[in-house]
Amino acid sequence: MFQRQNGTLVRCHSDGLYPTYHGGGQMTFKPIKKSYVSNQVYEQIKQAVINGEWAPGTKIPSENELAKMFSVSRISIREALHKLVTLGILETKHGEGTYVMELKSALIMNSLIPMLVLDKTDMLQILEFRRIMEVESARLAALRADEAGIEKLQTLLNSMHTSRDNLSRHSNDDLSFHFQIAQMTQNSVIIKVNFILKDILASVLQEIVSALGYSRGIYYHEKLFNAIKSHDSQLAKSIMEEHINNTISSMKDIIKSKENDKSTD
Repeated sequence: MFQRQNGTLVRCHSDGLYPTYHGGGQMTFKPIKKSYVSNQVYEQIKQAVINGEWAPGTKIPSENELAKMFSVSRISIREALHKLVTLGILETKHGEGTYVMELKSALIMNSLIPMLVLDKTDMLQILEFRRIMEVESARLAALRADEAGIEKLQTLLNSMHTSRDNLSRHSNDDLSFHFQIAQMTQNSVIIKVNFILKDILASVLQEIVSALGYSRGIYYHEKLFNAIKSHDSQLAKSIMEEHINNTISSMKDIIKSKENDKSTD
């Protein structure tokens, strides 16, 4: 809720009035808990950039304004902003203030910004990258799978069945299934790359599940599970390749259809 005081628009909270942001839309920050304050500030500001509430080139509020909006100290705000500037999400211009930077693919790879800020072409490139990495990962996982890993994979597959009506949970289960396959490769580089790309892959996967539905993913995951459980490395490799190729093809069709619809409007 907002009120105007002395010509200034302010956000009304239960415990007082805080200045709102004037540069590009109304912010809806959550109150900050006392533990890990600067990290919570960092996450919420990062999400504002990802969601487009703060577009590239936008000047963000001052440290004092942000401190009032979050109900935290300026030190916590400064620490969060420093991290965002270091990652290339924000840019500080001496004597002018702090601005949101244009987020490019290379920057996102370094700063773990979710895929929501990328365009459709970049999404397809991420899927192509997954095809390169995950096809071989499936083969290695089948060769090196142990009983503990197989049990975890079974648990995740079961969870995917029970989360069919919950997009967020199901997408998370889907991603965890793929991460478990990466773990089962016992290759530290593959595991670390998956961790680095976690936010990007999570956003892509949620968009894919939303577009293509639940059944297709479960179908391929069941086949993958059975191949890995049987230690059939070539079959696991083949299924993963078919799974990702099918996804790429379907997403290309959806993107093309949307582009055609726009051209006819």
